[in-house]
Amino acid sequence: MADPDVVTWEPGDQENPHSWSPTRRWVVTLVLNTLPLFVNIGSSILSGSSADMEKLYHVSSEVTILMTSVFLLGFTFGPLMFGPLSERIGRKIPITIGVTLFATFCIPIAVAQNYYTILISRFFSGLFGSAAMAVTGGAIADIWPDPIIRGVGMDIFILTGFFGPIIGPIIGNFITQSYLGWRWVMWVTAIIAYSFIIFAFFVVPETYAPVLLTRKAARLRLQTKQWALHSRLEENDTDFKTFAKAYLLRPWVLLATEPIYLVVTIYMAFVYGLLFLFFEGFPIAFEQVRGWKPQIAALPFLGLAIGVIIAGFAIIWYTMTFYKRQIQSTPGLSVPERRLPPMMVGAVLLPPGMFWAAWTSHASTPWPAQVAAYIIVGACLFTIFVQGFKYIVDVYLNVANSAISGNTFLRRFIALALAPVPFLFFFYGKTIRSYSKNALVDA
Repeated sequence: MADPDVVTWEPGDQENPHSWSPTRRWVVTLVLNTLPLFVNIGSSILSGSSADMEKLYHVSSEVTILMTSVFLLGFTFGPLMFGPLSERIGRKIPITIGVTLFATFCIPIAVAQNYYTILISRFFSGLFGSAAMAVTGGAIADIWPDPIIRGVGMDIFILTGFFGPIIGPIIGNFITQSYLGWRWVMWVTAIIAYSFIIFAFFVVPETYAPVLLTRKAARLRLQTKQWALHSRLEENDTDFKTFAKAYLLRPWVLLATEPIYLVVTIYMAFVYGLLFLFFEGFPIAFEQVRGWKPQIAALPFLGLAIGVIIAGFAIIWYTMTFYKRQIQSTPGLSVPERRLPPMMVGAVLLPPGMFWAAWTSHASTPWPAQVAAYIIVGACLFTIFVQGFKYIVDVYLNVANSAISGNTFLRRFIALALAPVPFLFFFYGKTIRSYSKNALVDA
C-alpha cells in the first residue's frame, strides 16, 4: 500500500520533466550538450601549443604531453565525485559549479609564468570540467522517458564527447599560429565556457525527479501544515557514512559486482583510449613523417570527425527505424540488447580500419588513403562507444549517473595510460627493440 505522506507526481504535473513540452525538452537537451562539447574541446585544444611552450619554458616534448595527461587525470577522478553527488543534490548545482571552475582554471594557464602553473591548472580544469560529462547524461535520462528519443538525445551527448577532442587540436593550432598566440587559446576557451554556463544557468532548470519532489514536499508542508509530507529522497539518512555508501561507493560496487557493466566498460575504455592515442600520434604521422606544417598537420583530424558524423547519422537512423519498430512491437518492454547491433558492426570493422591506417602511414603513400582510413576508424570508434553507453544507461537506468561515473573513470584512466605510448616508442624504441629476438635492431 502506498504511503499517503509520500509526495509523488500527479498526472500532467508541470514540475515533472516528463510533462514538459517536446520543444522545451529539446531546448534543454541541446543547451546541456553545449557544456560537454566545450569542455571536451578544452581537453585537447592545447596540443598544438607544445612547440611554443617547449621554447618558452625550456621543457622537453615528453614533458609537454603532460598537459593532456594531467587534464585526463582530473577528468578521470572528477566523475566519481560529481556523478554520485548529482544523485543526491540534483543535476544543476554540480554542473554549474563544475563548468564555472573549469573556465576559471583556464585563466591561470593563459597568464602562466612557469610550466608548473600550467600542469596544476590543467589538472583542476579537467577535474571540474568532468562535471559536464558526468552529469549531462543523467539529466538527459531525466528528461526523456521514451527510450527512442532518449537514445537520440544520448547520441548528441556522446557526439560532443567525441567531436570536441577531435576538433580541439584544429582550433588550437590555428589560434596558436595566428597573431594571437598560444595564450589566447585558453582565453578563448574561458570566455566561451563562461558565456555558455551563464546562458545554461538561466535556461536549464533542475531535472532530477527526487530533488524536484523534495522541493515540492517542502512547499506542500508549508502550504498545508501537514508536516508528515515528504519525498522518498528525504527518507534516506544524510550522514556522510550513509551518503558515501549509497552514492560515492556505488560506481565501484557496480564495477566489482556487475559482469555486464565491467566488460562493456573495459571495451569502451579501450576504444576511448585509442582516440586519445591518435591525438598524440597524428603530429608524428603528419608533421614528422610527412613533413607538414603544424596547422596543416591538424587537418587530418577532420577524417576522424567525418567518420564520427557519418556514424552519428547512421545511429540516429537505426534508432528511428529498426529500434523504434522493435520497441513498438513490445509495448512497455525495453530490451537493452536491442541497442547492440550497430556496436557489433563497429566491432567487426574497427580492426580492418586500424590495419588500413597502419598500412598507409608511410610518407610514400598518398595522404588521402591514410585520411580515408581514419574516416572508417572514427565511425567505428563512435559507434562502439555510443551504443555501449546507451546500453549501460538502459540496463542501469535507476542508477544511471553512478553507472556513467564508473564507466567514465575507467575510460579516462585507460586514455590517460595510452596517451604517452607513441612518445615512449619514439624516444626509447631503439632500447626496447634491443630486447626483442625478432625486431630489427640498428647496426
